Amino acid sequence: MVTTITPGILTICTYTEFAPFSYEEDGEIVGTDIAFLKKFAVKMNLRVKILKREFSGLWETPGLGFCDVSAAGMMKYESRQLGENAVWSDSYMLVTRSLLIRRSDKNDLVSPKDFKGKKIVVTPTSSAHIDGDIRYKSIGAIIVPNVPSQEDIVSQLLSGEIDAFGEGDVSNEYLSEKYTDSNGERLLALADVHAMKSPELLRFAVRSVDPNLPKKLNEYIAKDQSDMNA
Repeated sequence: MVTTITPGILTICTYTEFAPFSYEEDGEIVGTDIAFLKKFAVKMNLRVKILKREFSGLWETPGLGFCDVSAAGMMKYESRQLGENAVWSDSYMLVTRSLLIRRSDKNDLVSPKDFKGKKIVVTPTSSAHIDGDIRYKSIGAIIVPNVPSQEDIVSQLLSGEIDAFGEGDVSNEYLSEKYTDSNGERLLALADVHAMKSPELLRFAVRSVDPNLPKKLNEYIAKDQSDMNA
């Protein structure tokens, strides 16, 4: 058994513009992170409550007592302080950085230097924002930290208002597969896929008032990794 903020319920805070990790579909919050935590909740005999939050500061929500776990494809950084009442879980996935571009630009936008003067949209305070400032802004790209929604950004990209969308390769591959023309051909492509200086290992932020909660979640992550590698 684990102690949660609301007895019998695992409360999850998430940001819903990081498909396929967490997003909204037909009025329901879904995604791979959400599905994983729901399965964990079943294992712990808990029901689930999901709270929608902004990405910036999402990692702080368990330590502040808003939820038991926060999830949305997050990486651990020194600047992302969890407070005394939360810890990072073990990692459950490794991702790399990428830029989502128009398929028609695939031969012209290849390396960082090709994005000089180009508009690159990123989620504020995300890994893409950090990477964008380091990798592209320094060579003259325009970094735009504003994501009303992934759908809106793809629309801006296809209309030519912006030139690229910075996200992890898993998210951008998902969007690339989703948007196709009448012949089923992809309208988007990934460019400049690369690793950050520190491997981008995704984790959950977990309330640790009851240390058994992060312990049990880490055990569940380890079992899932073992099952995948079997």
